[in-house]
Amino acid sequence: MGRLEEAIRRVLGDWVEFVARRASAVLVVEAVLTLAAALFTVTQLGVNADNKRLLSPDLPFQKHAAAFQEHFSSLDDSILVVIDAASPEAAREAARDLAAAMDDAPEHFQSVLVPGGDPFFEKNGLLLLSIEELEELTDGLARMQPIIADLSRDGSIANLSRLLRRGLDETSGTERERFAPIFDRLGDATVRVYQEYPVSVSWEALMLQGSAIDPGTRQVVITEPVLDFGALLAGGPAIAKIRELADEAGLNEERGITIRITGNPALNYEEMLGLAIDVGLSGLGSFLLVALVLQMAFRSGRMVAAAAGTLLAGLVWTAAFAAVAVGQLNLISIAFGVLFIGLGVDFSIHLGMHFQDEIRRGADPLLALRSSIDEVGTSLLLCTFTTSIGFFAFVPTDYLGVAELGLISGTGMFVILVQNLTLLPALLFWRRPDDIAVAESTRHHAWLATPSLLERHPRIVVGVGVVLALGAVSLWDRAWFDSDVVAMRDPSTESVQAFKDLLEQSETSPWYADVLAPSLAAAREMQARLEAHPLIGTTRTADDWVPEDQEDKLEILSDASFLLDTPVVADGERPPPPVAEQVQALRDLRALLDDPELASGAGPLPRSTAQLRRRLDAFLERVEADDDPAQSLAALEEILLGNLPSQIDRLRTALGAEAFVLDDLPAGLREQMLAPTGEARIQVIPSQDLSKEGARDAFVDAVREIAPHATGVSVNLVEFGRATGRSLREALALALVSIALLLYVLTRRVKDVLLILTPLVLAGAWTFGGMALVRMPFNFANVIVLPLLLGIGVDSGIHLVRRSHEALRAGGQLLGTTTAQAVFWSAITTIASFGSLALSRHQGIATMGAVLVFGMLFTLTANLVVLPALLAVVGPDRRSPGDLPPPETHP
Repeated sequence: MGRLEEAIRRVLGDWVEFVARRASAVLVVEAVLTLAAALFTVTQLGVNADNKRLLSPDLPFQKHAAAFQEHFSSLDDSILVVIDAASPEAAREAARDLAAAMDDAPEHFQSVLVPGGDPFFEKNGLLLLSIEELEELTDGLARMQPIIADLSRDGSIANLSRLLRRGLDETSGTERERFAPIFDRLGDATVRVYQEYPVSVSWEALMLQGSAIDPGTRQVVITEPVLDFGALLAGGPAIAKIRELADEAGLNEERGITIRITGNPALNYEEMLGLAIDVGLSGLGSFLLVALVLQMAFRSGRMVAAAAGTLLAGLVWTAAFAAVAVGQLNLISIAFGVLFIGLGVDFSIHLGMHFQDEIRRGADPLLALRSSIDEVGTSLLLCTFTTSIGFFAFVPTDYLGVAELGLISGTGMFVILVQNLTLLPALLFWRRPDDIAVAESTRHHAWLATPSLLERHPRIVVGVGVVLALGAVSLWDRAWFDSDVVAMRDPSTESVQAFKDLLEQSETSPWYADVLAPSLAAAREMQARLEAHPLIGTTRTADDWVPEDQEDKLEILSDASFLLDTPVVADGERPPPPVAEQVQALRDLRALLDDPELASGAGPLPRSTAQLRRRLDAFLERVEADDDPAQSLAALEEILLGNLPSQIDRLRTALGAEAFVLDDLPAGLREQMLAPTGEARIQVIPSQDLSKEGARDAFVDAVREIAPHATGVSVNLVEFGRATGRSLREALALALVSIALLLYVLTRRVKDVLLILTPLVLAGAWTFGGMALVRMPFNFANVIVLPLLLGIGVDSGIHLVRRSHEALRAGGQLLGTTTAQAVFWSAITTIASFGSLALSRHQGIATMGAVLVFGMLFTLTANLVVLPALLAVVGPDRRSPGDLPPPETHP
């Protein structure tokens, strides 16, 4: 090994001397190549926002998903438009209008669906309820029938006021509680009169209150958008079109309608948009922080400029390699630039600080450069291999997202080595090399050489480090992997907030599983087995859309329809009551609200009564002051009763349902549940809240136990997490074994290998334990940290162990050497660079940055505190002087 190392030193020394003597020519070549690389990168390097590409398509669950999607659509590529309105009617109308507009834009949307919004279900949807639920509906209609019938004949404010007064006179006690929601709507209407876009009262909600039917004020439009995953923002055009169509239709908050867009394409769109901004800012911040730390380390503007220029050129060359090797960056590899900056600067620091040390002692600049290469050149070469191993360890795993990041960044380590051996010397020697000794002379950083505790009690230091590591290991059972990709994203974005809202409602939650059965008969058999499991709530097949007991249900609906037999008199068929009559009717109602019985009790009636009193007082006061009180009263009547005829007509349509069979279902629904080739879909809904820790895994395992080929959003997330965990373990083991073997091959000394790796094992244990202690989970982004820390940390160990042999034999202090100072400043620049990632709004990238920062702090502590103490315990190297690296002379 000694001859090989000497040969490497000689080759590297000859090369940097060659570059230094021809600095101007080298800079011209570098400038041309770097410019060409930059142009190539800009034109050829793309971004793919498809998160399904982050894992190998050959994984079983990926194949199951692909097989399912050959027959049925899934939510993986669907956009969900969540519409919230002030009333069920407003929500339905908004969804209908938006869906119709989207249907007319096939260049952006392949298909558009409003669940439950098909005319078929408008007419026959009540048959899907149970007999008990229909009886509850009939009871509710019977309670409201007198008011509805009277208002159908005379839909005026005066008549509504008389009906309410009569109802209050004829009831008492808890019977009056049913008036609370009517009071609320009447009070709301008096306020809406003076709003620019008033929302009509929903009598449908009043009629259905207390029944199993919840008309709801939310609608969801599901669309399969046209996506271009080769673009930076694949879902951008479709999302922009939805917002444009919503604006044209007047669907905005001013009209009481909120439009939110979520689903995988929208989540990816906002994630990639945020990542592009955050990574760009992190890259800029990282570079500026690194430049600041370089100035603190070098105390020389020229050295800082040379190191920064070398770093930028290496980044451009690495990006060009990425364009050639992978073509497109993914959601993980987009952060390679920040990692490159944090790690690539280490080479310049080690080489530059040794160069300055030689200059400070009066050496000729060219000899100082060659001497620096003799001292650290082979170490830099070895560190390049070990750091790249930390990245390359992910390349053979199934986690393609990190594998591509590893390939790019691992190769980048070799790129930056070449640049430090070429561009850095050229930048230092291209102008007036004779005055470098004066211009670059700096103050010696000797403050690290104060290891009194390490000198006196090295065994205590080592013991404390081991005890802390054992304590950290005891916390490992608290570590966990969070497979929720939504939790990784910026929680302030619209798509994340809307998605979480959908999760809270079981009827809109996408956390179900899909099972592909060869036929509907097989699906029925599988359905029975699935529903027997306690973790599975319900299942749905095509059969479940064809209700049982239709004859009995139709009889109940027929009886209920008689409750709405009263003909509705249109507004134009009756003259409006006089203004004075309407005002007096409201005053009479207001006087009745002073009844003490209405203000007492534990239910909602007292609050509703008090609120209606205040609002009626305010409304009557404004009406009396109006120049045209008839206009305000007409607006109030329109808000209260204008939609009543259409709402009664809609309910009559639903009560006139007709029996149907499977073939009568809408074509869109049949296509979702039955394939043309006979395959049947089973939707499996969990019985528990899958947002709780461990619930999603338990549900997926329960489904897969019965249906091994199950797929769906919940299955994909769980399997994604498990594949990521396997990749982490494989990469960590591969990195550790590869680095250990490489160190042994190059040093031929088990002792040196153990000295280098021991601090890394301690730092890794501390990092893992620290994450467990603060309950910071592993996720799809930060899993790269531990193998990466292994590759980074081993560099410092190599430099320090190799330098220690000479320092300890000479009785000197390891921490007082230039090597220790370079290790310190390298770690600080790396921490400064990675720290910028911790400020990202993307939780995955932010946790990756945070873990890297704390991991680097632990690694720095282990290398500059525990390792020197460990070296003091085991004693100096006993090899013959000829086998040792050349001594480093220092003042």
